[in-house]
Amino acid sequence: MSRATKRIVGNVSVLTALVALVAVLVFAATSPSFLKNDAKLTAEANAGTPIVRARTTPKPTPTSSATPSETVYPTSSDGVTIRPWEDIQIAGYLENNGANSFKGWSEGTPQRATDYWESETEGELTIIVSDDGWTESDMEDYARSFMSFYGCNSDEVERVTVETAGGDVSATRSGC
Repeated sequence: MSRATKRIVGNVSVLTALVALVAVLVFAATSPSFLKNDAKLTAEANAGTPIVRARTTPKPTPTSSATPSETVYPTSSDGVTIRPWEDIQIAGYLENNGANSFKGWSEGTPQRATDYWESETEGELTIIVSDDGWTESDMEDYARSFMSFYGCNSDEVERVTVETAGGDVSATRSGC
């Protein structure tokens, strides 16, 4: 086959592909059902697909065992609420677990029994739970959960200690 014939065959092939593409586009524009989204079919296809929440940064809202009306935070001269470091970390942990408070956890979990939290040094958080017969394993699970769901994603939390109000049982977790 000569070079001229190859060029003609190539050009005809490209022209045929372009004509076919234009035909599909014209058909799609004039047909009410071609390439249209079928809402029912889409709903059936997505049925049972779990929706996974992405991890987010904490919102600056007060979340403590006290009700918001009891919690009063100072404000700066430009009206921004100044919250303690530990409250911001707890808010992040709650948010990353999809909870607004510790009441969002099931009965019988140490998270649900959280009484308060404190921090003597930024980077080190202590969470106090009520004395309800918790074991060291319960405290370790809570500390591990805190670091997994929040601490490892935060540059601010270096160590978390979870202990009972009486201080009899505790566990400390640092790092991931």
